[in-house]
Amino acid sequence: MASIASEQEKVLSKVDLTFFAVGNVIGGGILSVVGVAIGFTGRSIAIAIVICALMTFISIMPNALASSTIRMNGGMYTLAALLGGKFFAGIYIAFWLTNFFGASLYCTAFAQYVTDFIPGFDFKVAAVGLLIVFFALNILGIKVASRAQNILVLILLAALLLFSFFGFRHIQPGFFEPPDFMLNGWKGVMFAAALMNFACGGAQMVCNLGRQCKKPTRDIPFAMVACSLIIMVVYFLVVIVASGVLPIFEVQGESLAKVAVTVLPPWLYIFFIVGGAMFALATSLNALMGWLPPPVIQACNDGWLPRKFGALNNRFHTPHWVLLFITVMAGLFILANWNIESIATVGTFLANVGNIIVILALLRLPKVVPDLWEKSIFHIPNWLYTLICLAGCAVCVVFEYFLFDILSTPQKIGLVIYAVIAVIFSYFMSKSKRVEIETSYEAA
Repeated sequence: MASIASEQEKVLSKVDLTFFAVGNVIGGGILSVVGVAIGFTGRSIAIAIVICALMTFISIMPNALASSTIRMNGGMYTLAALLGGKFFAGIYIAFWLTNFFGASLYCTAFAQYVTDFIPGFDFKVAAVGLLIVFFALNILGIKVASRAQNILVLILLAALLLFSFFGFRHIQPGFFEPPDFMLNGWKGVMFAAALMNFACGGAQMVCNLGRQCKKPTRDIPFAMVACSLIIMVVYFLVVIVASGVLPIFEVQGESLAKVAVTVLPPWLYIFFIVGGAMFALATSLNALMGWLPPPVIQACNDGWLPRKFGALNNRFHTPHWVLLFITVMAGLFILANWNIESIATVGTFLANVGNIIVILALLRLPKVVPDLWEKSIFHIPNWLYTLICLAGCAVCVVFEYFLFDILSTPQKIGLVIYAVIAVIFSYFMSKSKRVEIETSYEAA
């Protein structure tokens, strides 16, 4: 049986995808963990951002090339199943489900800004409230969520650029002088770059919206490249101000609000907090609730998870049970009082494991679908394609090395245990008759 996208599902344009990608990326790190990254490397965070942006772009290139070849109705799970087989697909979906950590991060960081802005406001009410709002919005459908995303991202970009414009006038002399520059040497720069992978990574997640795209093989790669360029420029400007205005010890571990209140006039500070900080986290949460469900739905159709779990709402045709799962799991970690650094490092580590699985599987793309690969608008020689995949995989491995070093011992043990469980789950399920991989890709 094949999973084919209907014409009614194909609603997202090139612009919609770009806004989804930009909104998904920005809230993930620049506003929530930039203070932590500054603590690792000081004012050389600007170098870390450039390194991170370039390495992240290399790591997502294989996904962009794959997206230019086929419509993936099950997102990146489709790639894992098509190119890696049952065992790879099972491991991938086990790690994919942990992406709800992102929702916890965005809501926790959002609540931090709310309580900074409105002293005395209940932290958990703010975090869980945001979660419920975007759960409800995404229940109404991807087109409704996309329209909201486009408006929010435009306001968000305006706020970040105004923060940078006003902030440059307040940068203190001696920006490139020690000890605040290259605070912990190149190792500190790489630690910061690895952590900020949560800030720069995420453009490839629009691959999971292939079923909802009008022209996926053209528009998804475009959105990924456009997003990467926008992010690198905006982030570079923002981190220079974030690290160059106040002493490092005052901003490390802090959100951008501390710098914003120093450099912006009161009326613009309010706009930055609401339109910049809060909207950035809101757009990331909104995007996550769009791109996380498609692979899960396809995994349900293939038998890895109960089919009812991936069922669509009769009225809005949205995956209500998957969206509820994201909301409940993210809410539990919010209520458990996990801090931003823990959520960011664990979440980024798990996400990169999934990226490595997909990139390894992508090595087989030219052999598995040779005719479609030859017709791809971004077709390149096979040897170059293989080199790009290996480079992307190497980048992910480097990020994982530094992230693993940051993790606490209990977190490391927990991740190893989860990885073992994922492998065991995939092995036994792939041997069972319950799992049957259906065709979830098509030419587009």
